[in-house]
Amino acid sequence: MNHIFIFHGAEHKVGCTMIAQSVSELIAKTHRKANVLFTALNGRKSTEYIYGEPAAIDEYKMQLHSGMGIEKSMLRPYKKTENLYIIAGVEKEEEARNYFPDNAYTLLESLYGAFDVIVVDTGSELDNGLALGAMKKGGFLYLVLEQAESSIGRYERMRELYARMGIGFNRYLINQFVENDPYTLSYIASRLTLNKDSLIKIDFCESGRQAELERKTLLELNQERYKKNILRIANEMMEMLHMDEITLQRKRKWTDLLQ
Repeated sequence: MNHIFIFHGAEHKVGCTMIAQSVSELIAKTHRKANVLFTALNGRKSTEYIYGEPAAIDEYKMQLHSGMGIEKSMLRPYKKTENLYIIAGVEKEEEARNYFPDNAYTLLESLYGAFDVIVVDTGSELDNGLALGAMKKGGFLYLVLEQAESSIGRYERMRELYARMGIGFNRYLINQFVENDPYTLSYIASRLTLNKDSLIKIDFCESGRQAELERKTLLELNQERYKKNILRIANEMMEMLHMDEITLQRKRKWTDLLQ
């Protein structure tokens, strides 16, 4: 499944949803003919940065449990664009236990041929059936960490469990990155015995609270450094999919793309 991209957090609140949704928005806005799906398979609704109410996975529970799957015609495009589709997570977190890995398999397999790019937010927990199913089924896996002992340490503790479940990450995103922090890219790579080239930094941005209040991604708030970081991730995906590289024209404001 080479055009499925999974974003998983080392712990809660590392910015997994923001990054996954931002990448989806950027690709959909710049590749108008490509059909893009963003779905939250993490046990939460995950609509903090979405203005409006996209369809939730609960609407397709019967099709997923029966193994019938979902057709693209059953989905509603996100209102800001005609080619970005969103399936929000479960309405009530306590009901996440009613979904199983097979449900994620069914969802992704049934929609695989209908979309050029599928981006999945799997949260940070492995005891969620949808998240586990997506991670074991997905193609390219990103792990989101922060420059914090809690984040790095939790991944170290979970690393063996990921390996036992057959889950391997292809790239590591260091979110809210600050240059003078002692947890440098070199330190993180050395501590986790990773190739430094497998790490991508996403610079610290102070507008996170504003994004939540306005229900927008940081891209919509025109955060220049964040935009460049997301562009790098999106273009890595474009290269893997043999799609045209994304370039943003300097003469146009970033917000113009979101009209």
